[in-house]
Amino acid sequence: MLTFKKIAGMDSPWFAEVDALYESAFPLHEKREQQAKASALRNERYELQAWFDGEQFIGMIGAWRFSCYTYIEHLAVNGKLRARGYGKRMLSQFLQMHPLTILEIDPLTTEIAHKRLRFYQSLGFHENGYEHVHPSYHEGIADHELIVLSYPQQISEEQYQRFNEDLCDVVMAWNG
Repeated sequence: MLTFKKIAGMDSPWFAEVDALYESAFPLHEKREQQAKASALRNERYELQAWFDGEQFIGMIGAWRFSCYTYIEHLAVNGKLRARGYGKRMLSQFLQMHPLTILEIDPLTTEIAHKRLRFYQSLGFHENGYEHVHPSYHEGIADHELIVLSYPQQISEEQYQRFNEDLCDVVMAWNG
């Protein structure tokens, strides 16, 4: 059984290691700037988790809890430990605690994107056909198109609209 520790602030133990993984795992257009990271950590809906196998740091999940679902904004496994099943174990345990979970993946334009979709589908995620654009994390960088996945079933149009509003008004609010 994997374990996780909640990171309450930038001065928390494990923040530096989680942040280093975050910075290396995601491209610039998918990452928060330092001030926006601090803002997210202050938001009661946001939870940053450092995941462990025993004492070994294996990955991180950054998620937002809403009344009817949880949104995984970021999930990454330590690069030295990839392809050992940690992502699947980490996410499986997370899903047991969060009955309806939503996340986004890149459009299916590369083999890596197709592989990522298959990974999430193997855990019970479903593709949703809504045209979806994620707001930009940075001024001067365009919003980007993503595919919305949900677990354990597809979401309704109403659920998608609620998610998109929460994404724009809460998740992407910089001064929360």
